[in-house]
Amino acid sequence: MSKKITKKPTLDDLEEMLGSKERVLFYLTWLKHDRNATRAYLELHPNVTEQSAGVLGAKMLGNISILPIANAYNLNHERYLKMIDEGLEATKPISALISGKDAGSKDMDFIDVPDHQTRLKYHDKLGKLIGVESDKQQTNVQVNVLNKLDNLKKDYNLDE
Repeated sequence: MSKKITKKPTLDDLEEMLGSKERVLFYLTWLKHDRNATRAYLELHPNVTEQSAGVLGAKMLGNISILPIANAYNLNHERYLKMIDEGLEATKPISALISGKDAGSKDMDFIDVPDHQTRLKYHDKLGKLIGVESDKQQTNVQVNVLNKLDNLKKDYNLDE
């Protein structure tokens, strides 16, 4: 059901993607409330408790597939990877003094140089995406296995 739309999706397009007017209304309200399902559900159903709105909002959100909407706006894997590729090549302009042919003639101009600070962010994102880096802090613990083995051998009278 993933139909690519070249223009901004209409309400009818959203209804076709999401399956019902109720889902479209919830989705738009969810966006209005900074992607907060509880507040969106409370706005649409003011007679429910906040706790119920949290559960029902999460359930409603679970019934909505964001991928077709993202595809309609051309926000897909292909574009994401293209943006990462462009970010890995980021540059920034700096001013440079260029010496001319004539003695003492100097002109001010701008040149593009690699923007390593920006590139690092994209490098990290790509590393996480392909699995060579992670967000988790890894703690290395050294365990002296030989002493444990020796103690176990003594405990079970396995000395050779």
